[in-house]
Amino acid sequence: MEAVARTLTESADLALFMTDAQQRCTYMNAAAEALTGRTLAEVVAHGQPLQALVHPTAPDAESPIARALAKGTRERGEDVFVHREGHLHPVAFTVSPLREADTVLGAVIEVRDLTAERQAAAALQTSEVRYRFLAETIPVQVWTATPDGLLDYVSGRAVNEFGVPLKTLLSEGWLNVLHPEDRPLAIERWTTALRTGESYEVEFRLKLASGQYAWYLARAVPQRDASGRILQWLGTNTNIHEQRESQQRTEALLAEVAKQARETEAALVRLRAEKLAAEQRVAELEAKSPP
Repeated sequence: MEAVARTLTESADLALFMTDAQQRCTYMNAAAEALTGRTLAEVVAHGQPLQALVHPTAPDAESPIARALAKGTRERGEDVFVHREGHLHPVAFTVSPLREADTVLGAVIEVRDLTAERQAAAALQTSEVRYRFLAETIPVQVWTATPDGLLDYVSGRAVNEFGVPLKTLLSEGWLNVLHPEDRPLAIERWTTALRTGESYEVEFRLKLASGQYAWYLARAVPQRDASGRILQWLGTNTNIHEQRESQQRTEALLAEVAKQARETEAALVRLRAEKLAAEQRVAELEAKSPP
């Protein structure tokens, strides 16, 4: 049984320490040795309290081990351990007193290294800051939606351009700024994208802060996990009002040119017919004239 217990403690990811009543370390598992950069033999030979080994720059500061031993209660919290080579390791710990009858003989300390978690959290925060920066500075409106299609983020550009509070646009609130005539198509395209998982693209008019409507091109693509499940939708709204107006002006000009061409062609046809009729009349008159 003792061999099983030792195997479990040595293979544990948690760093495990045991101390006597004077806070001197009497046991360390492999994870504890890796965390401190010291072997159990070195620590025992050193003969100092564990606090002095993991906090060499402040060995006399009150430690959770001392509080647990003094009060006979379990202590939990977070701390920073100093590796033998000077590396700092943020940790979460639990100190449990070891008792025999009413006497506290020492303590068991369970320590979880938080370094990887903190690094991952820092990387995530950096990534989120970069995403927010890009989303708030690029010249398009950026939005995200839940897998079932409810907006959960809209960039500040949209709030400013529409002149409405953020909460007015979230969930299904974006329909409040959508032109009534364009709602059926926008909703049909969005519903289809949600059902099929295909990309979303549609042009519609949105109401600006001025009260006027402007044309936008809305696009969205699904973000998926490794198994293909949709995690969220990433979308943009791009103002294409000037392009559409320019296109409409061009189309109107081309239509006018085509109309004038048709009218000119019709006039030429009439003139040709009148010319032929006149020529025929002249020929008839010449034929009736005496020689």
